[in-house]
Amino acid sequence: MTQFDMQVIPFEAVLNFRDMGGYKTRDGRVVKNGQLYRSSALGKMTAADKERFEALGVKTIFDYRDQHEALNNPNPIFKGAKYIQIPAKGNHTFEMPTNTGGHNFYKVVSPEMFRDFYAQMPFNNAAFKKLISTIQNPANLGLVHHCAVGKDRTGIGGALILLALDVPEETIMQDYLDTNIYLRPMVERMAQAIQHTFNDKELQQFHALMSAREDYLQAAFDAIDHRYGSKTIFLEQEFGLTTEKRLQLQENCLC
Repeated sequence: MTQFDMQVIPFEAVLNFRDMGGYKTRDGRVVKNGQLYRSSALGKMTAADKERFEALGVKTIFDYRDQHEALNNPNPIFKGAKYIQIPAKGNHTFEMPTNTGGHNFYKVVSPEMFRDFYAQMPFNNAAFKKLISTIQNPANLGLVHHCAVGKDRTGIGGALILLALDVPEETIMQDYLDTNIYLRPMVERMAQAIQHTFNDKELQQFHALMSAREDYLQAAFDAIDHRYGSKTIFLEQEFGLTTEKRLQLQENCLC
């Protein structure tokens, strides 16, 4: 059984739900299972999905969507789970595609704009500041963090968590790119639905924006290195993760 097989938790109506455990850190330790999950939006859960979710013992649901997105597709209420919702999009003028932007999003937002989106998300972002402070308290774990499809905002959130846990960047990139496998059925359905109203260039752009692409996440890594010189300094100055706090987080989340 591969790492990939072990991580995915199959829901009937929730895509891309994964346990972030099992990854090896640089010093050979392993991220614990059942502590940190990444996902798409939870709002379409079936009764069976809700049962499966409750069995995971999730204590914190961290939602990166904005108010409008969350109202359009509200998360189910689970007793005993704490809800945190802070938009992670930042100051970008475009609407997310699940919001009022609709299908026009794919016609007006270019891959270059999306790379810029990724390059800006890690900095001065209230959602990620709250995320990193939240995971430092073991009482908040298991935590599931999610956006609409669990690719972009969740991709950055997942990368930040794994960086803080000292997981190698190649592994973090693979965790991000694995999203393409889980979203493929949804992307194919959407492409089918829009193909008659999109020209070839627009369809190419749609696929580019619906993909987890190496150049997107790399833009974030490069921006961090450019601004701070190292990921360690970045984590300390953006999130207050001093050496002591980072070691404590690793103690809590690694085995």
